[in-house]
Amino acid sequence: MRHILIIGLLISLVGCSAALVPYTSDPKQMIANAYWLFDDQVRPLPAERMILEAIDIYKEGEDQAGLAQAYIAYGVFLRSYAVGKYSKHYSEHGFLQPNITFEDRYNSSIEYLDKAGAIYQNQHQYDLLTNVYLHMGFTYWASQRITEACSMFVISLEKHKKFTAEHPDVVVYLGGYGTYQEYLSSRTKEINCEI
Repeated sequence: MRHILIIGLLISLVGCSAALVPYTSDPKQMIANAYWLFDDQVRPLPAERMILEAIDIYKEGEDQAGLAQAYIAYGVFLRSYAVGKYSKHYSEHGFLQPNITFEDRYNSSIEYLDKAGAIYQNQHQYDLLTNVYLHMGFTYWASQRITEACSMFVISLEKHKKFTAEHPDVVVYLGGYGTYQEYLSSRTKEINCEI
């Protein structure tokens, strides 16, 4: 009898789209969980719900910094491998944001990243703008818009230079690269961006 209960519990967990992810009302943790779901677990359906719930919480709390992070998460989500793998589902049923279609997901990704960028621009957070434009470059690259991708990588470098000029004592970890420009050149070598 005990084995039947355990099997029944496991079956119900497998049926739950966010199984093995503990519930949280913390929007920061929701975003972290969503990244884990779509990046590591290739489970975009519960990830999207979590990101959109975090966006709503940050809007209600008027937390602009949190909202920008949630917008970035949604932008990255829309261009993710996980969404591509679920192309049939998204083509037939769309996203939870009804104005987004599978065919238009890259443009929507840019729109969400741009929303985050506007928040960071207003706050003069050039370190975070560096990251936003980097993600925009990767989104344009994923959609085969190479000219726009290269432009975003150049803007990302400009924002990084502005940040380091204003904060010369800050050490930026670049994963073994000497400069951010070297990092970008290495990452974009195959599309021949002039950085």
